[in-house]
Amino acid sequence: MQEIHFRKIAIALILGFPLLGESTTKLSKGEIMFERIGKGINVDVSHLEGGPPEKMLYDSAQYDAVKAAGFQSIRFFVVAGEDPAIYKNRIQDAFDRDLAVVICLWGSGQWASKPKEGIQEFVAIWDRIAKYYKDYPARLVFELWNEPAGLIVKPGGIQGIQDGKTVMEYLNAAIPIIRKTNPDRILGIGGPNFNGGRELAQFVTPEYLTYRLEDGSGFADDANIIGIFHMYQPHKFTHGTSGLDEVPKWKDEVREQMSPPVAWSKKWRKPLLLSEWGAWVPPCHTVEDFKAYIGFVADECKKHNIGWMYYCAGFNNQWAFNILNTEDGWNQDALDILTEVTAPPPLPMSPLINSEFSSGTAHWTSEGSVQMSMVRNAGLSGLAALKVESKKSDWAAIYQETPKRAWSPPSRYLISLRK
Repeated sequence: MQEIHFRKIAIALILGFPLLGESTTKLSKGEIMFERIGKGINVDVSHLEGGPPEKMLYDSAQYDAVKAAGFQSIRFFVVAGEDPAIYKNRIQDAFDRDLAVVICLWGSGQWASKPKEGIQEFVAIWDRIAKYYKDYPARLVFELWNEPAGLIVKPGGIQGIQDGKTVMEYLNAAIPIIRKTNPDRILGIGGPNFNGGRELAQFVTPEYLTYRLEDGSGFADDANIIGIFHMYQPHKFTHGTSGLDEVPKWKDEVREQMSPPVAWSKKWRKPLLLSEWGAWVPPCHTVEDFKAYIGFVADECKKHNIGWMYYCAGFNNQWAFNILNTEDGWNQDALDILTEVTAPPPLPMSPLINSEFSSGTAHWTSEGSVQMSMVRNAGLSGLAALKVESKKSDWAAIYQETPKRAWSPPSRYLISLRK
């Protein structure tokens, strides 16, 4: 017991917050986490070494925009199998702007078909990440797994690990390994499925988190675990164009989603972080509906002392959740609710996707007598380049345009010109 008590004192000193005690005047753990993460946002972008070709490339100007808009923290995905070192610049860029960072693992699609075989790889991934970032400040948070049921997302459907007990096997195996090198690191742990609040309350408990550290402590003893959940209800509104009048009990639905994690937090005395939430942005919805929804969720979080990170800034200009357009800047209606900061003028940022050609010619179109291909080690800056070949001297063109796909929202465009 003395060792655990000493750990809590050390944590409080490192974070610069008062130690939790019996006094009602001191901050609760939820308030500490709310203060650290504050009002955060997901910056969902790609990077030079790869990443989904649908996403725009990371640019430090994105963090400048985040800071200027009044956000206090950022969250982004680290991808299974990638070298942890490729993310260090993004983390340091955030620290340089006094932004806290949550890195969240996006698991391997192979685990969907071979879930048991993925446990060893999951542990190895977190072992590498934990060792690489073990000396980083406490404002770097490890969120262990993003939506285990959504490992593969494509137009044909979503695939992942459906069995909740199997998901908890992954977490039970990884947490002791992480704690060997990061004994005091804040770990964000969500439940199975899509990190829903009900799954958090059911599975992130001693019944399913049965691991033990070398000192014999476990989930209930760890003061540096926070509960993670995502909330996109009512889905008909957040992921579509249905108005709130078509979901008349939407407020009840939001409260029902938040109730289990709030009860979980009180029972286990651990703070909550809503690390993903949001809705399609106007013109997919009316401004009134959009502001009503995000305003209500933000108010409920404040009411229950829940930290939050909005989804999202980035991806691409066409992405219906994106509130940071490279040409138009921030969606001011969103900022009026989220940070109450007037949006600064747009910063120079590229709207192009797969702009470094790390995914070959994906999202690039050619016309006329020209052929495209991707080459590596071409003696140019970056890791890849576009090779253009033409056998004729007549007209040819290479360009990007707004994709016409099933997931494309109405009146959202990949590339636009500022008046």
